Amino acid sequence: MIEEKFREIFELWGYREVRTSTVEYFDIIKLGAGEPFVDSIFKFQDYDGKLISIRGEITTQIARMMATRLYNENRVYYIENCIRFVSPRDVGQREFWQAGAELFGRGGAEEDGEIICLALECLEKLGLKANVDIGSISIFRKIANYFKIEELDALRRAISSKSLFAIREIVRNESAMEVLKYIIENRGSIEIVKKLVDMGIAEIMEDLKYFEGLFEVIRAYGYEDRIVVDLSTLREMKYYNGIVFEIFLEGIGIPIGGGGRYDEMMKEFGLSLGATGFAVNIDLIMKAIKYSTMKKEGPVRIYYKEGFLEKAVRMAKELRSKGIKCIIAPHRGENNGIILGERDEGTNISNTK
Repeated sequence: MIEEKFREIFELWGYREVRTSTVEYFDIIKLGAGEPFVDSIFKFQDYDGKLISIRGEITTQIARMMATRLYNENRVYYIENCIRFVSPRDVGQREFWQAGAELFGRGGAEEDGEIICLALECLEKLGLKANVDIGSISIFRKIANYFKIEELDALRRAISSKSLFAIREIVRNESAMEVLKYIIENRGSIEIVKKLVDMGIAEIMEDLKYFEGLFEVIRAYGYEDRIVVDLSTLREMKYYNGIVFEIFLEGIGIPIGGGGRYDEMMKEFGLSLGATGFAVNIDLIMKAIKYSTMKKEGPVRIYYKEGFLEKAVRMAKELRSKGIKCIIAPHRGENNGIILGERDEGTNISNTK
């Protein structure tokens, strides 16, 4: 059902399905995704000595196929499985299913806005209200360049973890600390970007204009209230060079997906083309749907009159063994739920299905 709903929405928006190979040359994935992501990919050696990787992410493969003209579509989508190494301390499975879409063109706020709104509509049609945090690799790099900070990978990790201590290990300039402290402590609207301009980072004026255009698109689709500007959102993939975003659902403590702009990866493959996209984890979406259903249904309430506590407990155990949530409480005149008494009056169990 979930996969079919994604296909339906993707195709209504003019996207066509593509399939990628289960295996890929490791050097291609490394070129696009970079460190540290490639460390999580399962690899093995081919008969000629070259390293082969099992599909751990899909965007790099699609970018390579576009560059080699294997596909000539500017709007494509996929629903495929990925396999990655997962540390025992991490949440997740080694094999999981992804649904995603990629949009190729001139680049710009209109395309990024379309991709974000497409992701939100797909989830909305599944009955899920998602929220999106938006950051910017472009702004991050310009701030680092402005303050002449060279340890970009370490700084990205420190900002992403919102660790002032880690940032101070890298940055000695107090003006830079003021700007970076503002970034990790503030979330909100486009005013976040405007404030950075007011703090003297004139280099990001172009990014401010971009954000204004992006929000105009998102507003047109009616999703502005789902968007938060959080410039500490900096995804790990090497290929991102513009906006990046992460998608959140209630009941799931980690992002269920995300995406962003990756024009620079297309150049790595020899193609001057704008590119943006997103992917979501279908397994996490299934958990979110289950959480949403349980929240809507609520627990069955079992009320017992004097002398009927044991019967109430037996009934609760039976319901719970079937996966049905329930609450036991003494009867205080309630007329909803299951009421156990001399004649089991008002035993309304319609909500135990």
